Amino acid sequence: MKSLHNISIFICSVFLLLINSEKLHAVDSYTPWQPDIVKLFEAMPVQEEGRLKPMQTVARYKLLRINNSKRLSFTIGNEKIKISATEWLMDCLFRPEVAKELPIFKVNNPAVVESIGVPSHASPRERYSYNEIYNVPDAMKLLSERSNELGEKINDQDNEEESKEVRRNPVNAGILSLKSSINEFEWAANAFNFARTGIDVDLGEISEEFKKSGTGKTKISYFVEKFDKIVELARGPEGQKFIDQISGAFQMLERDTATAGVKDMVSMISLAMFPPQTSDDEEWVKPGYFIEQLTFRSTEMRPEQKLNFSEWAIPYLISLEKLSSFNGNQNVFKNELEELSAKIINLAEERGEYKNINLELLNNKLSLFHWSLPFYIMAFLLLAISWLKPGSRISNSLIFIVWAMAIFATICLIVGICMRRLMLGRPPISTLYETIPFITVVAVILCLLIEFFDRKGIALASSLAVGIIGIFLTWRFEIKEARDTLKVLEAVLRSNFWLATHVIAINIGYAAALLAGLIAHIFIFSKRFKIGSDDLRRSITRMVYGITCFGLLFALVGTVLGGVWANDSWGRFWGWDPKENGALMICLGALIMLHARMGGYIKDLGMNIIAVLILVITVFSWWHVNQLETGLHSYGFTSGIMFWLYVVYAIECGVMAIGISCYNFRRKNIFNSVAFISLFLLAFIFAVTFMTLAVNNYS
Repeated sequence: MKSLHNISIFICSVFLLLINSEKLHAVDSYTPWQPDIVKLFEAMPVQEEGRLKPMQTVARYKLLRINNSKRLSFTIGNEKIKISATEWLMDCLFRPEVAKELPIFKVNNPAVVESIGVPSHASPRERYSYNEIYNVPDAMKLLSERSNELGEKINDQDNEEESKEVRRNPVNAGILSLKSSINEFEWAANAFNFARTGIDVDLGEISEEFKKSGTGKTKISYFVEKFDKIVELARGPEGQKFIDQISGAFQMLERDTATAGVKDMVSMISLAMFPPQTSDDEEWVKPGYFIEQLTFRSTEMRPEQKLNFSEWAIPYLISLEKLSSFNGNQNVFKNELEELSAKIINLAEERGEYKNINLELLNNKLSLFHWSLPFYIMAFLLLAISWLKPGSRISNSLIFIVWAMAIFATICLIVGICMRRLMLGRPPISTLYETIPFITVVAVILCLLIEFFDRKGIALASSLAVGIIGIFLTWRFEIKEARDTLKVLEAVLRSNFWLATHVIAINIGYAAALLAGLIAHIFIFSKRFKIGSDDLRRSITRMVYGITCFGLLFALVGTVLGGVWANDSWGRFWGWDPKENGALMICLGALIMLHARMGGYIKDLGMNIIAVLILVITVFSWWHVNQLETGLHSYGFTSGIMFWLYVVYAIECGVMAIGISCYNFRRKNIFNSVAFISLFLLAFIFAVTFMTLAVNNYS
């Protein structure tokens, strides 16, 4: 037991070393935000992508897009500092001078920063701060020029080959990624510039009609309040002189207003953090909207409308001015934030829009999908240790622990899926991301049920492998997309009945097909390398057979229900859409396997090879169809995924070739021998072809 304890400590140490292997950039000083302030700010509602979400969620995905992580780490002296995404966003909005010193931009290829004249770090894992790039002469200018040049080449449809070469170049990809990250950071850091700096002119110094600020600048709240008087002076006898004096400041205001965001801008970068003026308006507004309506578009409102709008909007501007003039006194800042937060939350509650914010904050805190991954990994390692001395008391104890950890991790997945269901008010399996944990949990539960009755350990090991692969894929997909995974549905999917029937049924079919194919791998490698007994392989074949029957039932039902839904939505039952064809191929593949088995045309080996083929078809239907960008089901395009799809196809074709090579060639049946040799060569050729396509698509 002591040796097992030491092994566990070693495994945990390695795991912690891996997840903390990022080099930390040193920062001179950092004053953390008070926990109460962070808690207030992260719970403030923001409307983004058609739904209301907490500020914490917005911050997490902004930071993820820039930093590839939802937390930020750096060092001060020998002290390691970690701050949350919410704290980082508060720095951007209220302490931009601090945010610009924080190491945030991840650049894996040193050639990217060197191409714009920025010295590279010793380690490619070390982040770069904004000032580190900005302070290098012409670095930002070079980055913009290179990005624009690359963008033109990529979008040049007349030179497709050159466009592909540009995309595949890792330095070019890094430049475009860095430019995108810097743009998003600058929008966040400059979002409240209008409130922090005001108008760069003191109206009181220009005309006696205005009061003097004494700072050489005019607060934006006062400027919009007196805008009618400003227009009147501009049209007066001394109007041209007055205009000349404020024109520069007015242009800066126009820029800052666009950065803060207006109501008719769909950009996710700006913060739609204020409830609309009327209860029947569903669209929340961004800070720049207040300025735009009271200045640039003030003539579009009648006098009484403008008065009502001013009384509603100016208090919000004053609050932002007080918050943005933060001078280090966090107690004063907290009082002002409390007042603004309470006002916005009360209005959101009156509108019935705040009910899921606290649940989403809890979901963000728990991160149940991510927590299940280390439990699956540790369970798999403990199971592997139990194989060293099977049947012993230690082995049995370890298997009991493995069961407990597997069940706990699976419960985390189920609870996480249910929480998403409550937050979204619909079945939580409507986007490509959501199908990954759902298919994973279905496959894991199937394995655990099989293991409960079979007790051979194969299904238990398979459940852990499936859990690790599924949750790792979930995690990587979220990082790749770097977008909020709680999405408002496409119009075609807005039907809870069909989501709860067709979509769930078809994805259970996917889960079963994938699981049968994965378990078939065990049979093929066991057969090829003569590992295990014939009894073990017969047991595996029974699993594959049963899972295939189970999956076929749901795939058939899901496909028929999909046709009924299509007839209801699009006016036709079947349209040979790529997604429909994929579902049909899964059903046909399973039917061919089962009938061939019943007719004696294939035996155990043939069943398992066909199961792997069905796995390939399922991957095509699940992921590849979305990349075709054709048909009514093309709503899940994922950039950069084709490389991995071709790799999967190549590996699975290789596995099928290995399986076919297990065939016992007999001279008595030359026809069968020739047929199997042909199939082997075909599988091998496909494996080479797909690997070549993967290399060509690598970027």
